[in-house]
Amino acid sequence: MIDALPNIESVYAKWEDKNPHFKNGKLTNHSESSAANGYDATIANGREAWKSRFSKVSAPPPRRVSRRQVNNKSRSAMIADYHMDYSLGASFKTAPSYHPKAGRLRPYSGLCCDCMPDSKNYLFTESIKSSGVTDVLRVNTGTSDNDWITRTFCHISFVMRQRLEHKYPDLTLAVLTSPRLLEAIQMTVQEADGSDAKISSIRQQQETKARSILVKMSASISNRLIRFTGWFLHKLLGRLLSSIVIHKGQMSLLQQFCKKEVPVIFLPTHRSHLDYILLTFVLFNYNIKAPYVAAGENLLIPFFGSLMRGLGGFFIRRKLDNSSKKKDYVYRAVLHSYMEELLRNNEFLEFFVEGGRTRSGKPVHPKGGLLSVVIDAYTNGVIPEAYIVPVSISYDKLVDGNFVKEQMGEPKVYETFWRAVLAIYKVLMGRYGIVRMDFAQPFSLKEYLEVSKFYPSLADVTFYNKSTMPALIDIDVCSSENMNKSLNMSVSDESVDQHGRETRHIVQCLAEHVVYASVSAQSILSTHLLALILLCEFRQGADLEVIKAAFRYLQSEILMRDHDVSFTGDTDIVLLHAQYLLGDRLVRKVTETDGTGGKKVVKLIPATTLPHVLELSYYANVVSPLLSIESVLVNTIYSIMDFEEWTELGSASHSTFSYHRLMQEATVLCSILKYEFIFCPPCQSLDIALKAGFDRLRNSEMLITDEAIIKDCGVSVQDIMWAKCFAKQLQIEDYDSEPEDWTTDNEVCMVNKEPDLRKKFMFFKRVLSPILETYYVAACHLVQLLEHDVPENDFVKSLHKILKERVATGTSSYAESAAMDTLRNAILGFKNAGVIQLYNEASIAMCCLTEDYNSEESLFIFIRRLESYQE
Repeated sequence: MIDALPNIESVYAKWEDKNPHFKNGKLTNHSESSAANGYDATIANGREAWKSRFSKVSAPPPRRVSRRQVNNKSRSAMIADYHMDYSLGASFKTAPSYHPKAGRLRPYSGLCCDCMPDSKNYLFTESIKSSGVTDVLRVNTGTSDNDWITRTFCHISFVMRQRLEHKYPDLTLAVLTSPRLLEAIQMTVQEADGSDAKISSIRQQQETKARSILVKMSASISNRLIRFTGWFLHKLLGRLLSSIVIHKGQMSLLQQFCKKEVPVIFLPTHRSHLDYILLTFVLFNYNIKAPYVAAGENLLIPFFGSLMRGLGGFFIRRKLDNSSKKKDYVYRAVLHSYMEELLRNNEFLEFFVEGGRTRSGKPVHPKGGLLSVVIDAYTNGVIPEAYIVPVSISYDKLVDGNFVKEQMGEPKVYETFWRAVLAIYKVLMGRYGIVRMDFAQPFSLKEYLEVSKFYPSLADVTFYNKSTMPALIDIDVCSSENMNKSLNMSVSDESVDQHGRETRHIVQCLAEHVVYASVSAQSILSTHLLALILLCEFRQGADLEVIKAAFRYLQSEILMRDHDVSFTGDTDIVLLHAQYLLGDRLVRKVTETDGTGGKKVVKLIPATTLPHVLELSYYANVVSPLLSIESVLVNTIYSIMDFEEWTELGSASHSTFSYHRLMQEATVLCSILKYEFIFCPPCQSLDIALKAGFDRLRNSEMLITDEAIIKDCGVSVQDIMWAKCFAKQLQIEDYDSEPEDWTTDNEVCMVNKEPDLRKKFMFFKRVLSPILETYYVAACHLVQLLEHDVPENDFVKSLHKILKERVATGTSSYAESAAMDTLRNAILGFKNAGVIQLYNEASIAMCCLTEDYNSEESLFIFIRRLESYQE
């Protein structure tokens, strides 16, 4: 306080000179008369109290401030909900210095879907939304209420106070004697031919194999190791990260669910190897028992594998079968039985429905493998209930490097001990900003499976109407009656994922629902916004002042969608901090002299060449799922309108389109981009999501409807928009003889020709432009399949080579279009659209055209469709 208020006597003197009630530090007669009212007396008393407490005469000698206290202060300042304003002068005499920040409340994201009303209302209160955020790395033992030892060794004191009372069971006997495993061994023995002695030997070999698989796979959680790791991570992450931010309301709700005697399944997004232990670390800080974490066998390396095993990791193969020709029944049975026994004992599980880490920054299309085990356990009566918790983890800067080499087509380099040591050494040399972890509202597995019975058809669940676009959509229809049967069907014990088509569909829908919920709960960081703005609007670079305006606009768009942003403060400082974290390789900061006044101007220039643009696009792609619906609509509008006559100040006179055609064409584009984004949860129709996106574009005045009314009345677009919004707020059902839902299939729409709104329109278009360029180039080379079928890997490699050559020769508009991950998604998207087929021949994946597109004429129609999205 003494440092914050220097020259306190001069402040008093200036304030008293301006106040006629004071003279020489004493109240005048006039002030004495008014003191009877209590006002001036309060001022005088407050002055004397503050002076006696904080004047230099009574100031205590300064004491040494430790580095830990400095870090805690700086870390809390970045995320604090309250701040002290020291520029108030003498107003501190009558008002407290702490006050809430002005502006809207922090949005609360991650609410349960409306399709599960019981889960949405269970244990949830409105006070949870306003709980604010906190930093996990900032412990609360350094206060004056604690003794000297506690304050000095605050991290040790904190971890020792955490309750680690849970005893983790030994499941070896239960797994090795499970009926599923015994049946798998019997099936393997029956496939072998030979004498009784040989069969007995094979049985003994399979039993030994099952035991060795279990020993290699199973976790061995140690509470002591968890406690030590908690202390170590507080020390280590406190130096590497600014903060680990979580929402206090989300954690209080999660704590209530974890107290139930029910398994809790944590399903986080997967971006970094740090994800494995970061979730366990956060749960440890809130006295929640450690979950069992599924990890790949590639992480089973010396020391680090043992460390992960002690923290809850159990290791599984990337491919469950060693040979593609024959299933490994024993391995599948051991895995299924192990997870089933964990659930039977009400243990918590953690695994990644995306499979591996995302290489592009967008969530990977989910896989239902391990999730099917949880559903099996419920349908077979092993557990009566389970709570599903989608989790989103966001990084200001990735701790374990980037995926540029893999995106450039190089094979993945597998982890070894020395590579891990070298990676840790590199990590210790950097700073990585903020990590934000968001826990979506837990929901009941039982309720989800119940409501999934009422899905009208598989076509509605997967959003695409087969009858509308039969030439482009290839979806099998599953009736609700079959889905009802799938919940009660007997699951085969042959393997983990041997189910009927209906059950697999339910598992896949649940996986997509989880990923959609994780994205809905996700918070956006400053590096993500800066990367997207630079790549979509300022690829040649721009002044900091110009970028600030776009940054604030995009921030408002994010907040409008009820997503939180994990940064505060002046926009200039936020942008420069984001540039510092990204580094000069990705975003260069250049200081230039203004030619007019000689003023220095800061300019940010992004990397737009390979390979660095791929890393920058990784951060930008974190935001793109939030804007995907609007970007699909804008690209669809671009494709169905003639933009050749557009100028910088206006558009062509015939730039109109029908709402019905827009929705129809946008549905087709969504089907092609199925493996890039999950546009809406499985319980919702795509039409609803598209209409909501259309309304957002219309409310932002980028789109104009009722063109005839606008022309005839001569009223400005802004006036009509304000009138409609005002009428809606007043709940007027009839405004200008218009129904409340005044968007009809025959409605005529047009793009607003205002320059600023057109810039926003093109910004939304460019969110998907690199992806659509990849899809267009891949479609152009589908003509290779007219002659003969091609192995999928060879076809992908040839296409990737062509994409990189286009970038090298300057033909490509976006260098990031050469990303391998996007190219592989394009092949899957073409398959989903019914253009190509993938099949196995002699254990080799082959690629061929479908009958509908096995001609130049039909194939060129598809190519021209993708060409219409190009600028």
